[in-house]
Amino acid sequence: MRVVTEKGELAGLARDAGHAERLAVDLEASGMFAYRARICTVQLAWQSAEQVAVVDALTAPLDGLGQLLGVDGPTKIVHDVAFDARLLAEVGVELGNVHDTAIAAHMLGRAATGLASLLASELGVQISKAMQHHDWRLRPLDDGMLSYLATDVAHLEALERVLWREVTERGVEDEVLEETRYRLATAASGARAPQDGPAYARMKGIARLPERDRAALRVLAELREHEAERRDVPPYRVASNETLIALATRDPRLRGGRADARDGECIARGARLRRRGRERPGVGGETLPEDERALFEKPQMPAATAKARREREVRLLGWRRAEASAGA
Repeated sequence: MRVVTEKGELAGLARDAGHAERLAVDLEASGMFAYRARICTVQLAWQSAEQVAVVDALTAPLDGLGQLLGVDGPTKIVHDVAFDARLLAEVGVELGNVHDTAIAAHMLGRAATGLASLLASELGVQISKAMQHHDWRLRPLDDGMLSYLATDVAHLEALERVLWREVTERGVEDEVLEETRYRLATAASGARAPQDGPAYARMKGIARLPERDRAALRVLAELREHEAERRDVPPYRVASNETLIALATRDPRLRGGRADARDGECIARGARLRRRGRERPGVGGETLPEDERALFEKPQMPAATAKARREREVRLLGWRRAEASAGA
């Protein structure tokens, strides 16, 4: 196994891996532990996993892999490409020429499309997911960590070979590749585009709240973002959406002490901030800024149109599954 920790080593890695026809790719990030997810490691395997490399993305800038991972490089084999592609796009590396084993398995009608499930069902290979929730920011990368990192890419090429043979036999290769290109384009545009509105506006159920409660929720969500950024943790580790909504709507469950214990600090601080809200124009109070109020004034789709749309989606999904399952 090659472990790359410095910028100067990337050129040699890219040159060696660039000679391969197919390149397995995976990465690990800090999304479960940091305010903003950051790539921690990139794993590569080629020549039927005879060659494996782990790039320490915390010390080696990934732009040196741009050409290798791009459309002109070898065929990249990735499992469930959307998340990886977005994180790479955020650091200026756009994936291209990809075979996604998760999309292929889904198009083939596999019931379980997780990597561990597919390796077991298609190859009879059992892999450990014991470090699935590991904090990959921790250093040094010891032997156990490196072994785990190598495992996910070591079998990808063999898995892709089995799935792609069936994809070709069933004549759905164009559909699999088209879906993959769509996922890649969506990930790249999502990395470049700002979020669609403030975080509180995307919470489930907010459209049903009166404006007074939305205004309170806006303050609490702002508090949570500041606190999460200060601690460098994901916002949900400060307080859940459910707790913020409960506090904003004065849900009686909070007074009964049945809120999640981890939410206690945010609840207490949020209550104080809300009480001061009217003294802070533009931050608290009972109303929303005009530009944010417009987010909730979008015209609703007529019920008949919504029903017809859902029915079309069901028919299309059924057709896609039938086509994928059809024999030669």
